[in-house]
Amino acid sequence: MSAEFTKSAFQFKSGQVYLAKCSQPLPIRWSRQLPKGATPSTVTVKLSPAGRWTVSLLANIEIEPLPKSSNEIGVDLGITSLVALSDGTKVTNPKGFKAKRAQLRRAAKL
Repeated sequence: MSAEFTKSAFQFKSGQVYLAKCSQPLPIRWSRQLPKGATPSTVTVKLSPAGRWTVSLLANIEIEPLPKSSNEIGVDLGITSLVALSDGTKVTNPKGFKAKRAQLRRAAKL
């Protein structure tokens, strides 16, 4: 179950979110701070199957472009190697999952 609130249905004051027709702000435990100058345009409130409420904010921010660089490289996702770069470097695919899964299976049997 979820509800989405647009700008006309919530207020954002001093880091507090007030939904329409609610006098108290939502008790939010922030996972990260909003960037300076960010203004939320949409608030989504969701109830997970586990019974936990989450609040998501969609914020409009200005992103500064990265400086121009003369170094360019191409990346190819391959079959024999995870990544092949245009300068000839190959990054191998980490195959550790199968070994770790077997170790976990053995440990779970104990």
